[in-house]
Amino acid sequence: MSKFSNKIKSIEEALSDIPKSGATIMMGGFVGAGEPTCCIEWLIKNQIREITLITNEPGMSGFGRAMLYKNSLVREIISSHVGTTQESTDDYLKGNLKVEQFYPMGTWIEKVRAGAMGLGGVLVPVGVGILDDPTLFPEMKEPKQIIEVNGIKCFVEPALRAPIGLVKAWRADEMGNLEYRHTSMNCNPMVAMACDYTVAEVEEIVPVGTISPERVGTAAPFVQAVVKGLSLEQHDDIYRQHWLKIGKLTPEK
Repeated sequence: MSKFSNKIKSIEEALSDIPKSGATIMMGGFVGAGEPTCCIEWLIKNQIREITLITNEPGMSGFGRAMLYKNSLVREIISSHVGTTQESTDDYLKGNLKVEQFYPMGTWIEKVRAGAMGLGGVLVPVGVGILDDPTLFPEMKEPKQIIEVNGIKCFVEPALRAPIGLVKAWRADEMGNLEYRHTSMNCNPMVAMACDYTVAEVEEIVPVGTISPERVGTAAPFVQAVVKGLSLEQHDDIYRQHWLKIGKLTPEK
């Protein structure tokens, strides 16, 4: 028996406490890459509805996060836009997807970073005079707060946190230390730290000590559960089949 705390769980066990309706979930991923595929499939299978989804962008049409919109499971998105999937765009144009406001990607990740670091928020000069136009986001409950620092007008952007975080990493050990690579390094590490209960979906589970300290992208205390997802080969096949389907790849002869 390991002397370390073991956080390896089945997906059912790790996600069973997510409310059937009204959950706020922060999710990693960047245009279809580095997203927790199996956790998304669990949300769809279990019809987790009325989700408030905090994510960098909606995903990629045809699979993954896009299927959440196709199944009408997302009530509100807190993101940089809705346009990377046809499914989210359609939902938005039909009035089924609430958007109180958008954030530039840099602002969005800074808000998440503030939540991860325990800060109240950040000061952001980007968009002042544009994003605070009252006609742009009519559903905003109150105007965006602006203060001037050293002669520069900045939005006061509150930190973003969520009760539930779903992230994708390359591999994890039994304690919950995570190692990332390639596109999954984009926002998953910050998302993992900005949530009260973080589930990490990984391609490989390795013994404690396998991941060298300098390669740990998220430390174990920020991770509450680790689940085994698809292998690298399975992910590659999903992406390849999708690119073939939409004509971005030519079939091998």
